[in-house]
Amino acid sequence: MSTLFSNLSIALSALLSHQRAIEVIEHNVANANTPGYRRQEAVLSAATPTSPNLFKFGGGSGQVGSGVQVEMIRRYSLDFFDKRYRNEIARAKTWETRSDLLKQVEIALGETSDNSLLNRLDAFWNGWLLLSSDPTNMALRADLLERTRNLAEAFNRRINRLETVRADQETALQQKVDEINALASRIAKLNQEITRIYSVGDQPNDLLDERDRILDRLAELSGAISYRRENGEVTVSVGGHVLVFGPTSYRLTLDPSTKTPIWEDGQPYNAADGEIQGILSVRDGDIQTLIDGLNTLASDIINFVNAIHTHAYGLDSQTGRPLFVGQDAHTIALNPTITDPAFLGVAGRPDAPGDNTAALQIAAGYSAMRMSNGSATYGQFYTAQVASLGLSIQTAQTRAKDYATVAESLNTQRESVSGVSLDEEAANLVRFQRAFQAAARLMNVADEMLDRIINGLGYAGR
Repeated sequence: MSTLFSNLSIALSALLSHQRAIEVIEHNVANANTPGYRRQEAVLSAATPTSPNLFKFGGGSGQVGSGVQVEMIRRYSLDFFDKRYRNEIARAKTWETRSDLLKQVEIALGETSDNSLLNRLDAFWNGWLLLSSDPTNMALRADLLERTRNLAEAFNRRINRLETVRADQETALQQKVDEINALASRIAKLNQEITRIYSVGDQPNDLLDERDRILDRLAELSGAISYRRENGEVTVSVGGHVLVFGPTSYRLTLDPSTKTPIWEDGQPYNAADGEIQGILSVRDGDIQTLIDGLNTLASDIINFVNAIHTHAYGLDSQTGRPLFVGQDAHTIALNPTITDPAFLGVAGRPDAPGDNTAALQIAAGYSAMRMSNGSATYGQFYTAQVASLGLSIQTAQTRAKDYATVAESLNTQRESVSGVSLDEEAANLVRFQRAFQAAARLMNVADEMLDRIINGLGYAGR
C-alpha cells in the first residue's frame, strides 16, 4: 500500500543504490592502473512492486513501484579474448625465452671476438705451415707450442661455458616449476572461495580478477589452458594433464636424473608452449647440439694430429710423442711431456733437422675434408654450427616479436571491453551524483509532508 512512509522507503532505496553505484565507480578509478583489473558496474533494477489492497480501494489500479535496487555488480570480461590472448602469449614467451637463452649461448661461444675458436684453429694450422718453412727455428717452435696450448684452452673454455649455461637452466626450471605449483595451489583455493560466494548469490569480482591474472601467468609459464565450470570453478590443464581440478591442484617436480619436469603421478611433461618449453628446447636441443659438435671437432683434430705427430721426429731425433692428450673438447690439452720446443715432431725421419714432412702433413689439416662424412673441413664444420646458431637466434627473435604483437593486439581489444576508462567513469560519476542528489531531495519532500501532517494539524477533537 502506498503511504507517505513508503515514499521515504523509495527515497532511501534510491539513496542507497546510487551511493553503491558511486562506490563501484570509485573502486574502478582506484584500480585504473592495476594489472588485470576488470571494470565493474552497478546494475540497477526496479524493486519488487506492491499491489494495492483490492478490498479497500477497489481493483484495476495495477501494482505500485517500491523503488530501486542494485541487482548485481557486473564484471566486464570476455572469455573468448582471454583464451586467444593466453594462446598467443604462451607462444610469444616460448620464442622470447629461446631468444634470450640463445643469446647467452652466442656470448659463451664468443665467435664475434678476436679470440674466436675459428681464429685459434687458423692460427694452429698456420703455425705448422710457418714451421715447415724453417723446421729448426726455435722461435717458431715456441710460438707453435703456444698456439697449440691456446687452441686446446679455447675448446675447454667454450664447452665449459656451454655446460655452465646448460646447468643454470636447471635452476631456472626449478624456479618456474615452483612458481607453477604455487600458482596452481592458489587457484585451487580461489575456486573454493569463488564457488562459496556464488552459492550465496554474490559476485566475487575481485577474486575472479586475481584468478584471471594467475591464469595469464600460467599461460606464459606453461601454455596452460582453462575451462570454466557452471559452479564458477576453473579446470586448468597443461599439455593434456590436469593441473587444477576444483579445490585440488596437482604438482610438478623435476626428475632427479634427467632434470626435466614430470608430474607427481609420474606422467611426462608434454606442454608445447611457454617459458619452460623454451628452456627445454634450448637446453636439450641447441646447447646439446653445440656441445656434441665441439666434442666431435676436438676428437677428430686430436686423432688427426696425433696420428702424424706420434710418428714424427723432434730435433732430439725422438718419436712416439702425441701432441695432444684427451679425447674431446672437455679434456683436450697439450701433451705435458712436450716441455721443450725441440720435442715438436716436424721431421719424417730421424737425424734430419731440416726435414718438414710431418709439419706439412699436419698443416694440410686446414683443408682436409674430414668432417660431416667427408664433405667439410674443420673450419667449415664449425662455421656451419655457428651459422646455425645465428639463424636460430634470428628466427626466435622474429617469431617472438610476431606472437607478442598479436598478443598485444588481443590484450588491447580485451582492455577496450574490460579496462577502466577514466573519462567514462567521470561521466558516470556525475550521472550518479545527480541521481543521488535527486533522491536526497525526494527524501526532503517526504520529510516535509510528514512534518506538515504530524506537526501542522490540530489535536484530535479540538
